Amino acid sequence: MKSVCLCIITFFSCMGLSSAWASDQNLNNVLNKRITIYGGVRLYQADGTFSSTREGSPVIKVDMSDLGLDENNVSAIGGFIFNFGERWNLRFDYFGYHDDAEVTAGKNFNFDGVIIPINATVNSSLDMDLYVLNVAYNIVHTDRARFGLGIGVHGIDFDLKVSGRISVDGNEVPIGAGQEDFLAPVPNLWAYGAYAFTESFILRYGGGWMSASYEDFDGSLILANAAIEYWPFKNAGFGAGYNYITADIDYDPGYKKENYDVDLPGVVFYLTLGF
Repeated sequence: MKSVCLCIITFFSCMGLSSAWASDQNLNNVLNKRITIYGGVRLYQADGTFSSTREGSPVIKVDMSDLGLDENNVSAIGGFIFNFGERWNLRFDYFGYHDDAEVTAGKNFNFDGVIIPINATVNSSLDMDLYVLNVAYNIVHTDRARFGLGIGVHGIDFDLKVSGRISVDGNEVPIGAGQEDFLAPVPNLWAYGAYAFTESFILRYGGGWMSASYEDFDGSLILANAAIEYWPFKNAGFGAGYNYITADIDYDPGYKKENYDVDLPGVVFYLTLGF
């Protein structure tokens, strides 16, 4: 719903703002730069559920809050846009999420064949890296505005580790550890746009969608973002915005079934360079 509202607002902004683009031939038109790169941080508030069930065991979903992985987190982001033609561009984006925690189990659950009893001490770590590569074509291409469609690949590198231990006569006794990791490259559709309000203020927005089955994977992923950039210098600027990622992935290699359902909304801040 947020991404739909964003697109509507952007559309009417582009239609309503009709002031002429400056005629200065030396104008620093950020949208025409051959290469634009960015790097910064993303402030997450994650939410999600996981399950890893071996054949014959009951499916028990574990919330991120059960594992203590639902706290605010700061992770790196980065990427680039390469305009290799008047209307063609190649875009790469990276988003990471990395967190670890230690909590006391509030319920019994199993993960990857390990049974964690209530009141056990649970250690967990979650590493998720999302790589997005797209080739796109500008349907709208003016001095002020860009809007295009593309196709590409999302690569999701996921690694979740869970271990537990209990206290027996004052001694800590390990009860096992489970780990699930996979790298899933899947195709995606991409839509994006940009609008220059002035020489220095640029709105960028976009979104990607994937819903497909690939080998042992089945699921969907949605990525949406919007940001305002301020370019006080010819080749450098700053950006701030909002980014939303949601992934619902099932993994079934035959001897077990896994499910990962994660929402990762967050505010982004970054430095951008253009040449």
